[in-house]
Amino acid sequence: MYCQKCGKTVGKDARFCPRCGTPVSEGFQPSETGEPILVLKPKFLPLVTAVSVLPLQIFFAIWGGGFLGGFSMFAVKALNLALPTWSTFAFFGCVFFFGIPIITYFAKKKSYAKTEYRFYATKLDYYEGFFTTEEKAINYKNVNEIYLRKGIFQRMYGLGTIILSTPATGAQGSGRARSGIRVADIENPDLVYRQVKELVSRVS
Repeated sequence: MYCQKCGKTVGKDARFCPRCGTPVSEGFQPSETGEPILVLKPKFLPLVTAVSVLPLQIFFAIWGGGFLGGFSMFAVKALNLALPTWSTFAFFGCVFFFGIPIITYFAKKKSYAKTEYRFYATKLDYYEGFFTTEEKAINYKNVNEIYLRKGIFQRMYGLGTIILSTPATGAQGSGRARSGIRVADIENPDLVYRQVKELVSRVS
């Protein structure tokens, strides 16, 4: 059970909250106020971030080098600049090849620094974003599925993503949610999953 005032875990036989002294009555409903029971932040991994954008990085390097490099070559010839034919292609190819991972690195790092998941007795508050910030709240009563997902790189670093889905998120052919609140890249995912699942099951 949880204290209805401060959210502190209370033993089954306790008569008062060990933190704030609030009397514990049998069968009370946990409140949404007070301190969060569990606070999580995602772990940022530079190498995983770089590898994840590699296909996009190669595609845009080829596209940018060919498309923008080709147009720029016309400008070079029109201005009679003494540049090699391949120079504009190489320039824009390098801009995209090195620019995409650099931008992604700093954007994701800043976003993860501001991301926080606060689990209360009856709800989850979710803060995320850098360029665009988002604040969401989801009541455990509205959660119809919770599951743990571990990608290849996440397993290498002991991370995982817990997904809480609601009826509004839709479903895939397998019946699993297409989207939802994603508690992404957290450490000790198996332990956290059991804790979150217990919190949700108490209310839903």
